[in-house]
Amino acid sequence: MAHHEPEQLTETQLKYLRTERTKEMRIQMISFGLMIFLTFIAFALVALELDKNFIVPIVIGLAFIQVALQFYYFMHMKDKGHDFAKLLILTGLYFAIAFVVCFIMIVWIGNPI
Repeated sequence: MAHHEPEQLTETQLKYLRTERTKEMRIQMISFGLMIFLTFIAFALVALELDKNFIVPIVIGLAFIQVALQFYYFMHMKDKGHDFAKLLILTGLYFAIAFVVCFIMIVWIGNPI
């Protein structure tokens, strides 16, 4: 989202823009730190060599949280004007979940023969 700023801004407008940009940068840095922390947790769980049935769902959950943070903050899906991209992502998510559910059903139920 490109901002075309007029050449002359008032002091109040400049202060507002600085405040908003500082707030945005702070939020991005916090989410980046959170994603690094979630990555360290995933690595630590794998390094502990716990039961795979315990680790795999947790790591997948952490990955899902990171994807959501990536889309929301770093790909600016929270901003206006991204409705079509949101629709495409949600549609893809729907089909991905449907595929995984079908795959799990086939594996678990399988062919009883």
